[in-house]
Amino acid sequence: MEFQKKYWLPILVYDSECTMCLRFKQGIDRLEGNEKINKISIHDQEIYQAFPDLDPEKCKIAIHFIDQDRNIYMAGEAVTKLAHYLPGVAKFAWLAETGVGKKAVDYFYDMARKYRESLLNRCPKCKNHHQDLES
Repeated sequence: MEFQKKYWLPILVYDSECTMCLRFKQGIDRLEGNEKINKISIHDQEIYQAFPDLDPEKCKIAIHFIDQDRNIYMAGEAVTKLAHYLPGVAKFAWLAETGVGKKAVDYFYDMARKYRESLLNRCPKCKNHHQDLES
């Protein structure tokens, strides 16, 4: 029962040891309705037992979102789905599902991913942590 209490849906799965991912999560924490989103670190190994379809290797690469129906989304699609659960953002979430909106979200997410990779190259602590994850 304790297990079910910890992994209530929906869930944002993020890397709590990545400064950029942590800032994204902290930004979500400032939005109205954030308490309705369960935020779980990729370093919580029990999440993979609770959601066997969640791939730990993919979680190291991109943010994931698990909706109320246990559907798993990653990267830009995860951000789009997450937006529907936050009242202040939900008003505009439909924009991200249009053709142009999807391209914009994917572009933004790709730029964030590239920035994250550049952080790994500039920050010895981040680079060592990332290499440890890949081992």
